[in-house]
Amino acid sequence: MANHLPSALKNAEELKKEFRDKKALLFLDFDGTLAPIVENHEDAAISEEMRDLVQQLSKVYPTAVVSGRGMKDVNQRVNLPELYYAGSHGFEISGPGNFLKENDEAQKVLPIFDKIQPILKQKLKDINGVDFERKKFTLAIHYRKVDENFTSEVHTRVSEVLKDYPELLKADGKKVIEVRPAIDWHKGKAVEFLKEQLGEKDQKFSVYIGDDVTDEDAFKYVDNGLGILVGDHGNKTYADYSLENIDEVKEFFQLLLKQ
Repeated sequence: MANHLPSALKNAEELKKEFRDKKALLFLDFDGTLAPIVENHEDAAISEEMRDLVQQLSKVYPTAVVSGRGMKDVNQRVNLPELYYAGSHGFEISGPGNFLKENDEAQKVLPIFDKIQPILKQKLKDINGVDFERKKFTLAIHYRKVDENFTSEVHTRVSEVLKDYPELLKADGKKVIEVRPAIDWHKGKAVEFLKEQLGEKDQKFSVYIGDDVTDEDAFKYVDNGLGILVGDHGNKTYADYSLENIDEVKEFFQLLLKQ
């Protein structure tokens, strides 16, 4: 739970000094961190104020956005071409100068997604509010609009289908099930890979800010890193500090930029 964590806002001056002294690399989740969580995932949008803050921060700290959204999707929504973007939980990564890295093992699993998506749609068709989002390397099943009485049934039916597909695994997020390749790769490993792209030899310290259960892979896995959890996802967290909401994220960014 996040309520036991010290506030990143209350410790902003101390953190700012640590960020500067250690030449921090900055990694940011999108939904729930840079953009508000919305009922329809397609409506998510970053404000101009937040975009401007991220752009200013990227001039001080090398910055990447790490998201469960598809890489092109999150890239277009943030719309800052100077940043690196890790989409689909890091299975696809892009950056300046036409940089592109896709997970080779995950490529082999792509045909299975084409097979399983219609099966899952058929299995869930009688539950109102289920919404499918196909990304290149993952399939998201959103159930934010599903009646609470049927959410466990959504999970049960997805798990039943996936029993026949050991190449895929089920991962949970906030009101979303992510069907991913069953490969040892996640947001934390994507961050470690990106640290090599973003940083110089003496830049090993990273800061990850995120709100979802999937961000725990980054909080837990990343070496020489500091995690800041936005809000509370209801599970145990490996983060070091907390911010209550997106408004506090903005305020924290403003304090980091303040001379």
